Amino acid sequence: MTHQVTATSNIDFGATGVDEILQNVAYILSTFVISCPLYGKRSKTDAPFYLTKRRNTARIIDSIKRFEPRAVVIDVDYLGDVFVGKLQPVVKVIVNE
Repeated sequence: MTHQVTATSNIDFGATGVDEILQNVAYILSTFVISCPLYGKRSKTDAPFYLTKRRNTARIIDSIKRFEPRAVVIDVDYLGDVFVGKLQPVVKVIVNE
């Protein structure tokens, strides 16, 4: 069964099974990778959108594989507006228990 997951800020401390795995994926999506993006590096904010999307998609897939291997990523899509500068990843996963 395919599940669609977005970032979350709610915690269910009693989650088990599939709900626990999906909650872990949601937390991975809500975690910032770089807390100070301009420190010591040239900013990548001026990169074309398609490159930024590819980098972010690769980071999301790698993070889920590393930190929640029970979830297999099927697709990564984005909601939001590029021109406003806010995109929210939506990940489709299959859960392997």
